[in-house]
Amino acid sequence: MTQLIVSLEENTTLIEDIKRAIKMLRGVTSVRETQSTPTYNAQTIKAFQELEEGNTVVCDSYEDYKNLINETLQD
Repeated sequence: MTQLIVSLEENTTLIEDIKRAIKMLRGVTSVRETQSTPTYNAQTIKAFQELEEGNTVVCDSYEDYKNLINETLQD
């Protein structure tokens, strides 16, 4: 059996209509609704923690940002 995954906005009011429309397609045997939670890798989680702690930088321009990144990468 092949599965297709359709992602919808959480607050859409059309979920039931979309499920009905998909069921009408030839070959569709079932339609199921599940809620998913995002999964983040360790680097993303660390970035969220740094943001919450206020460990961020502010640059006046994109050039300043690129210079900061280049300096950081050279260390």
